[in-house]
Amino acid sequence: MTQIPTAKIYLGSPFYTDAQRERVVQAKELLAKNPTIARFHFPFDQSFVDPDEENPEVGGIRSMTWRVATYQNDLTEIVNATCGVFLYDMDKIDDGSAFEIGFMRALHKPVVLVTFTEHPDREKEMNLMLAQGATTIIDGNEELDKLASFDFNAVPANPVRGYKII
Repeated sequence: MTQIPTAKIYLGSPFYTDAQRERVVQAKELLAKNPTIARFHFPFDQSFVDPDEENPEVGGIRSMTWRVATYQNDLTEIVNATCGVFLYDMDKIDDGSAFEIGFMRALHKPVVLVTFTEHPDREKEMNLMLAQGATTIIDGNEELDKLASFDFNAVPANPVRGYKII
């Protein structure tokens, strides 16, 4: 059966550490190979720049213009997506990704949760809302390559298992 690229993916991930940034690079390479994907969007690839901000990379409070534009751009891309893929760092929980997952599920769109940990020997725990919000779970430490062949046109359910739900 020929696969037709119709899926539009919103790729969500924290982007603060070197490990998180490297995961995004790997995921984007794999998603680009997937025959069911028409396009994918990663918010940091099209970041809004407020020309009136001085030294935003230094940290501190971002301008209201930047915050409103960034928030609206991300929500628009979530609305336009047919599925979300979230590279979720189980060691450094990211509120932004959690919000995006909830928003996507409120729109009745599937979420593929790709989990990562630097401590695979620890007991695995996941918040109930995150566990129930995920349509499919993929272990990013061991199964990241699945992103290249996953059927994003159908998004088969693979509920969260093996986690203590808290």
